[in-house]
Amino acid sequence: MLSIALLDLIPDAQKDIGYSSLFVIIGFLIMYFVFLPTKLNDKSNGTGAGLTIGMILHNLFEGLSIGFSYSGSVKLGIIVSIALVIHKIPEGLSYTSAMLAFLNGRKKTTIYLIIQGIFTWLGAGISVFLSEFKNLQEPITAIGLSVTAGIFLYLSGSILLPSINQKPFKSTPFLFVSGIFLYLILHTISETLS
Repeated sequence: MLSIALLDLIPDAQKDIGYSSLFVIIGFLIMYFVFLPTKLNDKSNGTGAGLTIGMILHNLFEGLSIGFSYSGSVKLGIIVSIALVIHKIPEGLSYTSAMLAFLNGRKKTTIYLIIQGIFTWLGAGISVFLSEFKNLQEPITAIGLSVTAGIFLYLSGSILLPSINQKPFKSTPFLFVSGIFLYLILHTISETLS
């Protein structure tokens, strides 16, 4: 996610609008405020509610990210989709485990998971709708890519990297850096072929 934000999303957005950095910061702050209730409230009910609200907004913006990245290019859309699917697996497991603990029921947890999925599709639909305005398509796409970059930077820096750094395996830093270099190589090859 870090590599995608820095090598693809931000440069692509900067081609269309010069003030894209402002929207990168907005995306970052949106995710900060989305997850803030879960950090401030130590009670399980508050955390469950905060986590649910945070995940709803998070999934809405992930849907927007997917839709806007496809508006940028199919290649970028595929890359962002793959990154989000990979990100969704541990995120989904963590969210499901937490909600099972908070709600004490599989039916309620299943309903919450379905709601999360609906908001991802809703976000994608909104981005597709917004990208249909031809005279606004480039700025809207650039703003969406910038907000997505901010979201990816937040998720990478505050959730994924701390999680990676807590792993006791000596190979974890090597795998992390290798993943960045692998993406850099694939990105360079892709740019050369285009």
